[in-house]
Amino acid sequence: MLTGCGSDPDTATPSTPQQIPLTTPPTELRWVEFNGMRIPQAAEGPTEVTDAVAPEGFDRTPPGAGLAAVNAIVRLSVALDDQWPQVVRELIAPGQARDDFITNRIQLSTTSGVPAGQAPQVQGWKLTAFTPDKASADIYTRLPDGSMTVNHTTVVWAPAFGDWRLLLPDAAAGASPVDAITATPTDMVALTGA
Repeated sequence: MLTGCGSDPDTATPSTPQQIPLTTPPTELRWVEFNGMRIPQAAEGPTEVTDAVAPEGFDRTPPGAGLAAVNAIVRLSVALDDQWPQVVRELIAPGQARDDFITNRIQLSTTSGVPAGQAPQVQGWKLTAFTPDKASADIYTRLPDGSMTVNHTTVVWAPAFGDWRLLLPDAAAGASPVDAITATPTDMVALTGA
């Protein structure tokens, strides 16, 4: 009788993300509108799209992390007064930066979406770091006047939810989360159809 335990180290299990290149684009790309902005969705997420305000369910892969970062930062940026608490609760990682955002956001009022023709267009992203637990994504956007920006974001894997959460930057660190640029990098994951 043979007994023993072991595993094939070359076989990925559902809890072990597969190694894929950081420049892998999402598959089955489509766009949805949220408060005047077009946001990418794909086979890698979100999978739970019945909630139009804060859809969840992004793969624990480079394309899943990139999509999660774009979805969270855009939704947080344009959420209306009755939407932002849900976006924060479901898409943003807990911590002091999130608490500071809440304190500041309560003092503002946004009751309408981005006017037609004024919405920035997400061009793509570049993952500057990726592990199964944390990813840094630079998100490239073209503004209505033709200028471009890069938004430096980080998402962290939240095991309790089985999904990525946007980690807001620490304001005390002093680094700007958004910079003006003149061109997008040639190795970014380009999103078509914006």
